[in-house]
Formats: sequence, structure tokens, C-alpha cells
Amino acid sequence: MGAELRHLEKYLDPSDILRFFEEKIWTGVWRCDAEGQMQWSRGFYSLLGLDPHAVAPSYAEIEKRIHPEDRRPQRDPRELAFDRSLLDGEFRIIRPNRALRWVRIQSETFLNSAGEPEYVLGVAIDITEQRRSLQPLKIEAGRYAALTQVAGGLLWVGSQDGRITALLNEKNNPDAHRFFGRGWVDLLPEEEREAALRIWAAAAETGQPYDVEHRLRQSDGSYRWYHCKAVPVTDADGSIREWLGISTDVHQERLAVQHAATSRLTGAQLRAARGMLNWSVKQLAARTGISAAVIRRLEEQNGFLRLPDETLTLLCDTLSSAGIEFIFGAGKPGVRPR
Repeated sequence: MGAELRHLEKYLDPSDILRFFEEKIWTGVWRCDAEGQMQWSRGFYSLLGLDPHAVAPSYAEIEKRIHPEDRRPQRDPRELAFDRSLLDGEFRIIRPNRALRWVRIQSETFLNSAGEPEYVLGVAIDITEQRRSLQPLKIEAGRYAALTQVAGGLLWVGSQDGRITALLNEKNNPDAHRFFGRGWVDLLPEEEREAALRIWAAAAETGQPYDVEHRLRQSDGSYRWYHCKAVPVTDADGSIREWLGISTDVHQERLAVQHAATSRLTGAQLRAARGMLNWSVKQLAARTGISAAVIRRLEEQNGFLRLPDETLTLLCDTLSSAGIEFIFGAGKPGVRPR
């Protein structure tokens, strides 16, 4: 390989190589010695839009072309040999015709035989088109960042097996770490976990949006209602890569709805709900702490149940968490699986 390379070099002049690269990828080369004296290639002149016969190479000439917002603190150009940050990086330049271009400069310091800086060699590349192609992505990223700030809940990313793998606005939710991994399952009331996992598994299998309400334990041990929604994020082949979801606290809204609904709960609804779950009276009694005798009497009533709000809410919460939805409309009250 080395012999082949040496053979090729016989047919290539360094100036031809430099000109080839400068023309093809719109780049330029510059050199600065330890005294701050500079030399520019034709390509570097072209990047700046300057005439090689009219402008002498200097750090001051480069600095004049840099956009005012991108200029570095003024320094002695002789420091280029010791601190390449004077020019290294990406910044905008303004050409004489007022055209705005982005350039990236990278440089390297070369030492003399005594190990002291002798000169700096730098290359500048026009990256305007790359910057333009990235602009839509930056806009989307900005919108995404704003969304995480205004979202009225915890934004999360989940896997197919029900693990939360990322929390997108954790800073806005001090207790968000509790949801991570399968932590959200442990926050559910024990009797509700099986139903919640079953609903998630069904959504993961079908790819249908996940949309549930459930209670989650708070740091003080109390429970609050959350509305959880998630949609699949797919790859080009349609396979589900991950899920994007949001969990929103709806506790107060839920209590208000339940208060209005439970005041109209009927014995027939209670009996039908228990039947759909295939629960015995004793099982419902054990889950609610209400005696079996009271539950039997309630189910025998034809009209609205006359009970304290706390008892009615307890009944509705227990049955709803197990997968029952109560229907309260203009027609006949009913129940259905959720």
C-alpha cells in the first residue's frame, strides 16, 4: 500500500491537491507563525469573498468578517500559536456582498526542534448548507423543549413490556423518579395492578393507544387519580419502537364527577357490575369493607341508592378500578366493561 501511495505522489503536485480540495468541498487553508504573520490559500480568500491582490492576510481581516455576535474577545494574534480558540470553532462570516455564510475552522500547532510553537496551520470549511439542513431539526427540538415545559403532566417514554425508560420533564415533577422502570406498577393499589397490566399488555399487542385512569400512591401514602394516555412510536417498517405517554393528575375532576355520578347509582347497576366481574357478594364486601348484608340490600333496591357519599364513592372506585364503567346519561343508567 505504501509503495502504491508513493507511486501516486509522483503524479500529484501539492498545489494541485490543495486546489482540488478547495474547489470541490469549498474549503481554505491558512497559516500563522509565532509572530502573528499569516498566509492564506486561494480557497480561504474565496471563503471570505476577498481579492488576493487587494487584501493582505491578517487576523484583523478575518475578525472584521466575523459576525459581531460571534466574535471572540480581542486578543493578540500572536497568541494563536498557544490558544487556538481564537479561531477554532463554528461562526458566521459576512462577505463583502453582505452574504452570510457559516464556516468551521480547525487548526493544529506545529513545534520547532526546540519544542516551541513555530506556526499554526488551520483549515476552514463552508458549512452553510449543513447548518440550513439542521435548522428544521432545531426548530422541532425547540418546540419539543417547550412542550415538555407546558405539558400539564408527566411526559414519559415506555417500552413494550410496560417499563418507563425515560422521563422527559422530570424537573417539573419532583416525585417523577417514582414512576421509572416498573415503579408505576408498585404505586397502584395492589388490587388494581393486575387490571392495569392487562390493559397495557392489550395496547402493546394491538398498537392501539393506551388510555386509562387509575390511582397512584403519593409520597405521603395517600392516593390520587391520574389520567394516563400513550401512543406508539413506530419505525419505518411499522414496528413499535417505544411508547410516548403523559400522566396527568385528574384527582379533583374525578372526585367532582364521582360525586355527581354516585348520587345516581342504582341497585341494578351495582348488581350488574358485580356480575360482569364474576364477583360474589362476599368478594365485593371484602374489597370495600362494606358488609355482605348491606350489599345485598343495596342490590335489591330499584331506585337510586341512598347512602353517604363516602360509601357510594368507595363502591364506584372499587368497581371502576377492576374494569367497570358506569353509564349515567339521559336514558337508563347502565354499566359496561372499560
